[in-house]
Amino acid sequence: MKRIILIMLAVIWLIPGAAFAHSKIEQSTPAVDETVTASPAQISLSFNTDIEKLSTFKLLNAAGEQIVTDEVVVDGKTMSGAVPTALENGIYTVKWAIIGADSHAIEGDYSFTVNAPEAVSSEQPASASPSPESSSTPDAAATESPALETASPAASAVPATDAATQTEGKASSSTTSVIIIVVVILLIAVIAAAARRRKK
Repeated sequence: MKRIILIMLAVIWLIPGAAFAHSKIEQSTPAVDETVTASPAQISLSFNTDIEKLSTFKLLNAAGEQIVTDEVVVDGKTMSGAVPTALENGIYTVKWAIIGADSHAIEGDYSFTVNAPEAVSSEQPASASPSPESSSTPDAAATESPALETASPAASAVPATDAATQTEGKASSSTTSVIIIVVVILLIAVIAAAARRRKK
């Protein structure tokens, strides 16, 4: 009976140790289910224990095709590999396989998304540059502007001349009216004088 109890205690003691000895991923770049706005320069995975040099990973696109990466480098708890070409927008999967501290082979995978903004075409600024003919137009317009400005005073002089003519016309008509009135008065005076002479 005591042996059975000791064996059960030993099993209970060893099971947690074996469970904690298994390696598991703790951190990654890009992170699990992360959406990045630029193509990652490398893939990096960190585990809770040291991993063997034979550990590796593969990068797959949404169609399941493998994306070429540089040689995977294992350093203690971390393994990484550079991505030499820019990744197109889409969902990518990292499938990793390691040999953990307890010499057990462990596999796993996770996904991330690339959603980089589209690049603006460099041809648009070139098409917007003015042609030689269009660039000469402002010079021509600038040359003609003084002529128009010079001609405008002459045009503005016309109303002044008309105003002077109207003023002279009013003055002459006023003078004529005065002369007529004076002549009428003189005629009345002459007629009155003649009438007085006749009465005498």
